[in-house]
Amino acid sequence: MQGDHDVRISYWKAWRSREIALEYTKGNSRGSYNLLPDYLRELAQANPGTLAEIETEYKDNIGNMFKYLFLAMGASIMGFEYMRKVVVVDGTHLRGKYAGCLLTASAQDGNYQVFPLAISIVDGENDNSWEWFFKRLQAFVRNSNDIVFVSDRRASIYYGLAKVYPEARHCACILHLKRNIRTYYKDKNLGFLIAKAGRTYRLADFYKIFNEIKRVNASYADYLIGIGFEHWVRSHFPGRRYNIMKSNVAESWNAVLREAREYPILALVEFIRAKLMSWFSARGSTISENLDKFTPKVMEILAVNFESSAGFEVKKIKHLEYEVRNKEGYSFHVDISKRFCSCFEFQLLEIPCQHAIAAAIVAKIKVDSLVAEEYTKNATFAAYVGSVAPVIDTDDIIELSGQLSELDMLPPSTKRPLGRPRKKRFLSRGKFL
Repeated sequence: MQGDHDVRISYWKAWRSREIALEYTKGNSRGSYNLLPDYLRELAQANPGTLAEIETEYKDNIGNMFKYLFLAMGASIMGFEYMRKVVVVDGTHLRGKYAGCLLTASAQDGNYQVFPLAISIVDGENDNSWEWFFKRLQAFVRNSNDIVFVSDRRASIYYGLAKVYPEARHCACILHLKRNIRTYYKDKNLGFLIAKAGRTYRLADFYKIFNEIKRVNASYADYLIGIGFEHWVRSHFPGRRYNIMKSNVAESWNAVLREAREYPILALVEFIRAKLMSWFSARGSTISENLDKFTPKVMEILAVNFESSAGFEVKKIKHLEYEVRNKEGYSFHVDISKRFCSCFEFQLLEIPCQHAIAAAIVAKIKVDSLVAEEYTKNATFAAYVGSVAPVIDTDDIIELSGQLSELDMLPPSTKRPLGRPRKKRFLSRGKFL
């Protein structure tokens, strides 16, 4: 105000003016809760297959107060069938008047893009809220050892998964281990070694790097042993986490929602719906126009592997089994019929490695036939064949935020702490220890 209009106002007045402007454009924070049940009912009717649920708690002399919300769009539920079965879960704080947390579950499509599955708005990241979220998620993400969850090392997530998904695999984000090192050990080289060790495909390569970690910092090596190698190292993990070594799928989704996390709850949910609508529309059109058999990202990986395979020596062992010797003289065993390579990259990513490509060329096998179906153009197009429809007259619903709904629902008892909400995220100790 002082720079543009030469008018001096206090910080409190500037902040209050901003709050009033946000209320005019995005609706009243308190009234949004009252309209939420009607909005979700109309949203589910406009989008068949959508799962939407609200849980309230009744308090004497007060009434029904909002507690939890769960939302999974029908298009996302249908598209998950064509995803690799790795689900990244994360939680982030809301900065609106009534605070709370946004829990998210996301997958990654065949083009390595974020594919949001479900969201939940809860009072905080605690045992009860995560358990409630996972129970609703189980409606379309089954409890099976084929499912892999990736998360930070928050105890509440461990608790919820143990109760609701006892058969599923669970692994940790290696980025949080690196953050731990930067925070408490101030050693960038150690962080690099952690990431390199976590991404290894072969046990021999892992132990070579881990011995270096022990040499640099023996105490932290003991800490990593205590976590369990199978929990953060790809070569030890009993399931299939593919390329998803970090929870950046969820972090990217949280970044998209950064400004919307200040909105009233109704405007926040509508922002998420609108974002999904644009993504499904744009990505479906892009994939349908793609002339390749596979997604652009996978085509890049295949091109690099093709180039790297040049000059490899290939010797036949028996039908569809080959010894492949690279330029450095190291030998690898490739069994095309089993989609196996002793480098383990082929079977863990389900994309032919450079050794498998060299063997396939000699065997006159189409490399295309060795790539997993989830990476194909057809599968990715099928994942986005659904659409996300709007609720009719959404703007009117937000403007009439004082209107009564069938359920007279009040905001939660939680409120934003005093002071200016933080824009920068400060990780708590529990996020990585």
